[in-house]
Amino acid sequence: MLRKILFNTQTVLRHQMQVNINKTATPAPLQLDQNHIDEAIKLEPTLGIYTSDVWRRAHETFHNHGLETMNFLRIVTGNPAVLKRSPQRIVDSLEIWRACQFGEYWLHLLLTKYPQLLDVGADGTDAHQLLSHIAYLKSRVTTNKNVWKLLMNSPNILAQSEKSLEDKLDYIIDVMRIEVPEIVKSSALALGFDELRCRHVFLTRLGLFKPRALKADPNEPTTNNKLYQITDTSEKTFATKISHTTLPEYEVFKELFARELNRKGKRSKQPEEEESSDEEDS
Repeated sequence: MLRKILFNTQTVLRHQMQVNINKTATPAPLQLDQNHIDEAIKLEPTLGIYTSDVWRRAHETFHNHGLETMNFLRIVTGNPAVLKRSPQRIVDSLEIWRACQFGEYWLHLLLTKYPQLLDVGADGTDAHQLLSHIAYLKSRVTTNKNVWKLLMNSPNILAQSEKSLEDKLDYIIDVMRIEVPEIVKSSALALGFDELRCRHVFLTRLGLFKPRALKADPNEPTTNNKLYQITDTSEKTFATKISHTTLPEYEVFKELFARELNRKGKRSKQPEEEESSDEEDS
């Protein structure tokens, strides 16, 4: 299942930053030096169990599909399990992602940044689910490029249900009145719905966020913070830099807001319960 994929983004990016190959000394793309292998093993010791033949076979497979040595090293240090796969399994995973129609260049950027994505389809499963998920996202953000941007910012959306994504997209578009171009530049969909709503309501009640008029020009300047500034920050940064309050104040608001929603939920259920009771009595 897609939701089983774990995106340890910080680990992957740390590995990518540490894969340091001097471009002026880099051999032809098809070559894989022992120095490359040794450097990768230093970053990810679990790779040390594989023979040179396994390394070269995997490297050749990726190279034949347009990924150069640097990208190959980033992929295997970020997702060591890829190295032991047969060439056909690697190709199958690449073909599944090609079916998403992001374009080769953009696809390579995505897979290099998040090598765990190659786990999709590695065992012959998830292909239909992935393509269905991508189709749903495209129906909401209109283009393949926008779907790619969403994944680059929030790869964990693949592990979220369509219902969860729909709730957040509807809230951002219909309540916050933020357009798709701004959504895809943020990691807003990586936030839970409750946290997204809480941050928005907090800013609104402070007078720091005002939704655009329904027919307003989306390019018209606004005093609101950009969506990524609201969502792509820690709670402390959001409280101090965006809300201009303190973290304790925001934490208190979160607790009070949760109680408020709970009370509203109970009140909305009471008429239903009374109606059900009346039907039973009759």
